Amino acid sequence: MNNAGLGDSVLFDRSDWTRTRQLLRTNIFAMAQIASALVPGMVERGRGGVLNIGAGAGLTVMPNAAAYVGTKHFVAGFSEALRADLAGTGVILTQACPGPLESEFDQVAGSSGGMVGAPPQFFQITAAQCAREALAGFERGKAVVFPGRIYRLLMRALPLLPLWLRRKQAVKAATRLRAGQMRNG
Repeated sequence: MNNAGLGDSVLFDRSDWTRTRQLLRTNIFAMAQIASALVPGMVERGRGGVLNIGAGAGLTVMPNAAAYVGTKHFVAGFSEALRADLAGTGVILTQACPGPLESEFDQVAGSSGGMVGAPPQFFQITAAQCAREALAGFERGKAVVFPGRIYRLLMRALPLLPLWLRRKQAVKAATRLRAGQMRNG
């Protein structure tokens, strides 16, 4: 299970490069390195599995989190391509894409009320529920798991919204956030 991850809730031009570099190393390079170390042996044995923890953010546009969202887009693309590479080898790959969880993640990422553009906090589930649903999907060999019933419905409907509309909403949210920050300091 590739579950290490960092978040950052900040407009990119105001981000700290040291923190951004750490986020990229953890969310991208560590995941790829772990897979590189373990997957060849699984393929050789003809069995095994990888459960990558991505995020719904990796499937959409969210302001105030460019580096984080970019890393989760990597997880989504990497997981889909690796799943294809592993077809017929006996090795399965599942990507779990959680939404809001009851955890310290938002606080550590600098976003006490949840990340801008993320689903509302009432979609929040416990980390234990997320783990149970992710593992259940993995055991069934699902490609992608969206833990939480209401969140799952939202994420399944997401592709129905055109990208231009999602971009427009992200721009509005970022513009409001930047204006609010300018007024406050």
